[in-house]
Order: sequence, then C-alpha cells, then structure tokens
Amino acid sequence: MKWNEIRIKTTEEAYDAISEMLISIGSGGVAIEDPNEVKREIEKPNTLDYADDEFLNSLGEDITVKAYFPEDRNIKELVELVKEKLAFISNFLDIGEGHVDYTEMDEHDWANEWKKYYKPDHITDNIVIKPTWEQYDRKADEIVIELDPGMAFGTGTHETTRMCARLLSKYVAAGDRVIDVGCGTGILSIIAAKLGAEHVTAVDIDSVAVKVAKENCSINHADDVIDVFAGVLTDIDIRGERADIIAANIIANVIIDIAEAVPRYIKKDGYFITSGIIRERKQEVINAYVSRNFALEATLEAGEWVAMAFRCLGSL
Repeated sequence: MKWNEIRIKTTEEAYDAISEMLISIGSGGVAIEDPNEVKREIEKPNTLDYADDEFLNSLGEDITVKAYFPEDRNIKELVELVKEKLAFISNFLDIGEGHVDYTEMDEHDWANEWKKYYKPDHITDNIVIKPTWEQYDRKADEIVIELDPGMAFGTGTHETTRMCARLLSKYVAAGDRVIDVGCGTGILSIIAAKLGAEHVTAVDIDSVAVKVAKENCSINHADDVIDVFAGVLTDIDIRGERADIIAANIIANVIIDIAEAVPRYIKKDGYFITSGIIRERKQEVINAYVSRNFALEATLEAGEWVAMAFRCLGSL
C-alpha cells in the first residue's frame, strides 16, 4: 500500500500540538525527527558516539513532523487543510517555519521511520523509558518501562510527560487508586503502577491509543493493575472507590472542561496532576480548580509548558 507523507518544519514548542492535529484529521501515524534529541544523545557523558561542532550545527534546530495518510486522500486538499490548521495553532504557539511539503512512500518505510530517533531515556532521575527494540542495562534503583508508541502519543520525551512523571513520583503512594485521563501510550499509567499504585483506570477517546496502551501494559507486566478502555472521565463508574490520584496530560481546554467532573472522582486530599498547559493558559487552569475547592500544591515549568499538582480540599 502507498501512503502520502506530509512533512512540517516546526519548533519544540509546537510539535506536540501539531502531531495531535494531524491525527485528528486522519493521519495513520506520526513520526518526529528532533535534531535536539540527537544532539542530547551524542553529548551525553561516556557516549560512544562522536561528532564535531560542524556536524552538530548542521543538524539545525527545526523539528520535522511527518504524518502519513492513505493514497486515496486528495493530497492538495489535504495540504491546504494542514496549512489552515497550522494557522490556527500559530495563534497560541510559535510554530516556527511551518513549512509543509509531501511525498509518496511505501507502508514498510514509514512504519519504521520514527524508530531511528527513539532511544532509552531518563525522564526522571530513576525512571527510564526504553523502546522495546533497544537494549538497556538497568541500575539497581531504576524503574525501566518498555514502550512501543505505535501510532499513539506519549513516548516520554516531551516536557509535559517528563513533568507529569516527576509529579507522580512525588505523590503516588503504595496502594493508591489512580485514573489516567487521555492515557495515550499508557506511559503515565505504567509509571503509576510501577510506583506502587494498587489499581489504575486509563481512558482515552482514541481507539488506537487504547490498543497501544493495552499492549504496553502487557509488555510491562502491569495489565493486572491497569484497566484501559475507550472513553472519557465521566464514563468511569463512580460507584467504586474514588481515586487518590487523577492524572491528565492533555490540553488546557480539556483540563478546564473536566474541572466540574474531577471532584466527583477524587478523594479528599487526593491529587489532580495535570500538564499539556501552555504558560499563557496557566492561570485559567488554576482558576478553574481553585474555584472548585482545590489547592495548588506544586508547579513545574519547562520551555513553554506547565505542569501542576492540585490537592482536593473536599467536595463543595
């Protein structure tokens, strides 16, 4: 089968939002080429790779997002739609060059393209995300999570995921019940399980994400702790015990939209951990949860992104 590959030159700030947009308009998969990841890998202490300054500079700074669409899609109409969506995203994020081009390629080629840029990575001091096809020697105090992103979001490399992982490490306790809203690849659910959560409910509206998350839970021997299903927060049966932790690494609009429902699903003194928020919308999210009897307990910032932990002070 032939596929149309659309390529977009953009920034570290905007590539996540652009990737989500491409999936939303029907992409069969997204690959990220990030020269900054290559540089970070080469510049790590004791790396076996060597590159001089000329080579590192030649990599540039632009991130390329590649999206794949079936050949029966009208490519010219598709490119115009992508440009229209990019113009909208540029109202909120710096999309950089935003250059769009396309080519045709075979299915086998795009299915493996993104793997070149995905290596074992410490997302916290002791949590390592390892692609299933890579080798890694685990240190005694490390939590190593095997991950195959497939066509879902959440490889662990993005700032929003890293910050959520740090907050989960701080607040998840043995025996906790956790809800992961917009679970993507299941990375945060698996982290919570590895940190000692007794039960995790993971939900995502994307059926591909649900499939990938289930597979990753199985790979990490966490499927006895994590239940994954297609849906949203309000689809969860609240007749059961409320959660100690709710995690939501999504976007500000959705985080604000679910603010009314979150108190019904979380225990008093439980924590709502959230990210995917651009700096400009930080206060809107704070207002939405403080007004519903939550206290802001922790804030992390990286680049243009913000993550926060709120403590539930009790039902209003």
